[in-house]
Amino acid sequence: MKTVVAMLVTFTVLFGVTLSLQAETTSTEKLAKETMQYVSQGSAAYLKRDYKQAIHLYSKALELEKKEPTLERNIWRVLVDNLGMSYGISGDNKKAKEIFEYGVSKDANYPLFYYNLACAHAEMNDLDNAIKNLKVAFQYQANMIPGERLPNPATDDSFSRFLKNEKFQQALEEIGRASINEAVVELLVAIDHPIQGVFQWMQQNW
Repeated sequence: MKTVVAMLVTFTVLFGVTLSLQAETTSTEKLAKETMQYVSQGSAAYLKRDYKQAIHLYSKALELEKKEPTLERNIWRVLVDNLGMSYGISGDNKKAKEIFEYGVSKDANYPLFYYNLACAHAEMNDLDNAIKNLKVAFQYQANMIPGERLPNPATDDSFSRFLKNEKFQQALEEIGRASINEAVVELLVAIDHPIQGVFQWMQQNW
């Protein structure tokens, strides 16, 4: 399972998010500060590839967040995604699958949950569900957090066992065609706007 995708956003969470809550005015603020501390510490462990410690700390954060949500949405996404990734990289694909399914149940339009759910299914040799979730991931790819991009499943180790499988190859071709069509539509929209829109499209796609 690839770790590169989440690294930039994880770095941002660790070093770019400040704990600016005023000290202990309400129980909610106390909880928010504690949850964010666990996320930051978990991200530090994740970046060091100490996945056992990352699992411990991220799980603490998620437990608190389930009791009383306090995290900004993209930080919550990173928490859930990195927790699932930590399980997957550690070889516990069943638990990774459970975490990503939880993520989908709470945020059904976030593509990276589907992509990593596909990875978990692939690691468990479940081709049909791997393909199913890959297609949904690329369907929602416009909803990625700024700075993130979906990995290329053709070069992702999680799917290596399927690369010579005709059904998987066909699925990759379908995903590729759909992505090209979406990019063309975005370009046409950009052309209707000032030239800056075209430059933005080129930067995102080339």
